[in-house]
Order: sequence, then structure tokens, then C-alpha cells
Amino acid sequence: MYCYSCLVCIVVVVSYVLLLVVLCVLLLVVLCVLLLVVLCVLLSSFVYFLHYVSIAVFTLHAGLLARSQYSEGPANGHLDTGFFGFPVSISKC
Repeated sequence: MYCYSCLVCIVVVVSYVLLLVVLCVLLLVVLCVLLLVVLCVLLSSFVYFLHYVSIAVFTLHAGLLARSQYSEGPANGHLDTGFFGFPVSISKC
């Protein structure tokens, strides 16, 4: 038979081991959740970065395409209307 002090020692050791297992599992869960949050933040930042870069590239491409169709340079007013932003009065002398 076991003595009373041996039983107390066994209970204490088993409880410490169980406590350590529970703490390790909780730490693992917290680390996994933290890693998941960091990965989600990095992924969403990368997606936003790609979104804004693609908008900039497509805008630049459209601007260069529009500029290449008119070799005389950038327009000063509305195209093919003769309007330059200031009213012109023609007076006959």
C-alpha cells in the first residue's frame, strides 16, 4: 500500500502536469490566433497595394494611349471644338 504522503505527492505531480498541458495548449491557441491575424493583415495590405498599383498602371497606360493618338501634344481645351476656355469677341471694323 501507498502511504498518505506518497498519494499527496502523486496528486500534486499529476495536477502540475495537467496544469502545464492546459497552459501549453492555451499558449499554442493564442499563438495560432495571433499568427492568423498577422497573416490576414499582411494579405489584405498586399491586396490593397496591388489594387492601387493596378489602378495607377492602367491610368498611366490610358493616358499614354490617349496622348499617342494626338501627336500635336496635350490639348489646351476641348478637342475639335475651337474652344480654348476664354470667350473671343470678333468685332468688325
